[in-house]
Amino acid sequence: MGEKNRAGYNIDGILREMRDEYWQGLDAVEEVAEEQLECVTFALGGETYAFETIYAAEVLRIPRLVKIPKVQELIVGVFNLRGEIVAAMDIRPLLGLPPSAFGPAGRIIVVKGEQFNTGILVESVKGVTALPLDSFEVAVKSLSGAQRDYLRGQLQLPDGLVILLDIKRLLGAPEIVVNHG
Repeated sequence: MGEKNRAGYNIDGILREMRDEYWQGLDAVEEVAEEQLECVTFALGGETYAFETIYAAEVLRIPRLVKIPKVQELIVGVFNLRGEIVAAMDIRPLLGLPPSAFGPAGRIIVVKGEQFNTGILVESVKGVTALPLDSFEVAVKSLSGAQRDYLRGQLQLPDGLVILLDIKRLLGAPEIVVNHG
């Protein structure tokens, strides 16, 4: 074995070095993949809002809406979606946002609720984004209790603030659901 060490070939040393490198690699701090929440992001009242994609069925251009008399102010009208009559809602009043006309970028996000599908009118759809769940903070304290009830939190991204809606609670709001008992 002495001859092999003089020639620069030491199998024990090489194996020891490889073992040490292997264990250092395992000991190195691995970045834990943060839990991501896949969300549809959209604009309302100059703010960016989001909710989970599992509730979104599709995004449509705003079709011709048929107004229905004597319904809640939030229900702007109804439209035919492949044979299903779907209500189109403007949720801005629930969020304390001022009403305004929807421009050419306006869209309807069809949302799958537990009891019904509905369309939420938005000023524009920004896309589907994976948001880091751990980075969300409690919703702004300056909002009223009613407005804060429909928000799960907010997240500061390089592009700006994203507000996460509690879409299940929003769709169950007494202003939206009418119980005929």
